[in-house]
Amino acid sequence: MKKFLFSILLALLAFFGAQAQDRFDVNRDGVVNGSDVTALYQYLLEGIGDDDDPTPTPVARGIYICNEAGWSEVALYAWPENGVFPAWPGIVSSGTIEKNGKVYHKFDMGDSYFGTALNYIANNNAQGSQVDLMSTTLGDEPVFVTVYVGGDGKVAYRIDREEVSTTEKNHVIYEMNVGAFTQAGTFAAAQARLTELQAMGVDVLWLMPIYPRGGGINSPYAATDFQAVNSSYGNIASLKNFVAKAHELGMEVWLDWVPNHTATNAKWVTEHPEYYKKRNNSFVNPNGYSDVYQLNYESAALRNAMNDCLKFWIDQADVDGFRCDFVSSSEIPASYWQEAIPLIKNYKSGKSISFLGEADIVQKETRLLNVGFDYDYAWQFQGGQLVAFGPTGTSGTNLRSRCENFVNASKNASIKRMMYLTNHDVSYNDGGKTLVSLYGANRYAFTVLTFTLYGDPLLYNGQEIGTTQTLNYFTDEKVNWNSVDNKMKNTVTVLGQLHQQEAALAARVEPVFLSSNNNSVMAYTKTSGTSCVLVVMNMGSGAASAKLSGVPEGNYVKRLSSDNIASGVSSTVQPQALTSTPTISLEAKGYAVYVKQ
Repeated sequence: MKKFLFSILLALLAFFGAQAQDRFDVNRDGVVNGSDVTALYQYLLEGIGDDDDPTPTPVARGIYICNEAGWSEVALYAWPENGVFPAWPGIVSSGTIEKNGKVYHKFDMGDSYFGTALNYIANNNAQGSQVDLMSTTLGDEPVFVTVYVGGDGKVAYRIDREEVSTTEKNHVIYEMNVGAFTQAGTFAAAQARLTELQAMGVDVLWLMPIYPRGGGINSPYAATDFQAVNSSYGNIASLKNFVAKAHELGMEVWLDWVPNHTATNAKWVTEHPEYYKKRNNSFVNPNGYSDVYQLNYESAALRNAMNDCLKFWIDQADVDGFRCDFVSSSEIPASYWQEAIPLIKNYKSGKSISFLGEADIVQKETRLLNVGFDYDYAWQFQGGQLVAFGPTGTSGTNLRSRCENFVNASKNASIKRMMYLTNHDVSYNDGGKTLVSLYGANRYAFTVLTFTLYGDPLLYNGQEIGTTQTLNYFTDEKVNWNSVDNKMKNTVTVLGQLHQQEAALAARVEPVFLSSNNNSVMAYTKTSGTSCVLVVMNMGSGAASAKLSGVPEGNYVKRLSSDNIASGVSSTVQPQALTSTPTISLEAKGYAVYVKQ
């Protein structure tokens, strides 16, 4: 049966390909070829099933709406920025499913709705009611939405994050400078140490730029060739081996991508000067950076060349994503990302590609909210709220307010937040700032925050041992692995393991902040299904006890405790019963993480 269908599809694509390439470019890679046959074939069989093709998971991609507003009907309308508008009243429900005790109307979204920024409206056409839903780019995961009557009597909605979290994988991201991570500074040497990172829950490796450097000051962000590797790190074959080992350990590898500029002596400067922005017939140095030239995104040829480079690394090294540098640049229009991200995500059948944008997209660069990025930087939280609290803050109440504001600003966004305390910019570019100088004794509790509050955490190489180095990445200054803060190392290890093990710590699960009778103490719980985590921290400069209110009753294991974590992570802790109003005692700047059994 399959061979017969394959032959028919191949003939159809060959016949119509010349006349209607766009229509039959199923995987959107710009050409009609055999890979489109595979993609179309899989699409036609999806949900049908036969002896060789079992029926897929019932909860397929699409939008599921739970009607708690009492509407007599629910319809869904999508407003694409480009494309064909569906006839009003829009997409009608194809049935219902029950999930976790809720009944959801299922809306099957055709392929044209995926990979494109859309705005959604839910309608009750019979009674003339409607509510604007999320603006997002749909991915392969189902989206669960509840339409309800809000406290002010207006019809509103919420995305049921606890439902979404059951289909999302928790991630711990690790920013690695290959040249600094080991004394040898090579892919092979770094590969030999991947199991150490795996042991602390790391499953995404973001490699700082691996390309040959130019421009005169040796910045890794001044690439001379986007399809080559820095020879001091190895070659493409050794990168491929590194990625293969990471995959064997269940890790993804994301490359640092530099879309705004190249080195002033890049090969494109002479081979393709038309790729660059010119002013008075001269190349332009963006932001006054003397070592780089600005690329010109008004050029279709440049856009295609950049996309080809992204495809190159998927083909050559099987990478899993890209951290995109300086996406806030006004020289890179949002329209480029709207075209490029879906193209790359759909480039290779069965291959999942992630995009992290270097900007606070949710709270600042909002023009990029719906272009397809999976993650942004929680920049305003780190650079604003946590840095402002700094090394001298002692008020748990004040910290709670900052955290609540951050979560409220983030929770309705379609993009996930990358939480961090430091990275290469914070450590070196911003004047040489260490965790100690930025946060003092608060750095331990803030580490707990980045792993448990919201979003997925980032570690910068050396952060896990509490390094006091500022790490000059222009020279690939080596991390001193012999100087270890065991309290930080063990705290990070336990937090990384917890972040992977507990569904409650998934990126989109919102915390519930608890009442405390001590202003120095902040506490919150996170719950997803049967997973429940309680986090308590004392920001005060002295020991404190606090009576909390609102804790889900039950038996808990204290998985992390600041008062003994420096001595090791392997001690066994017996479960203890907690009431809804337990009293928790913590040392000065102390913290504890409990997991409900």
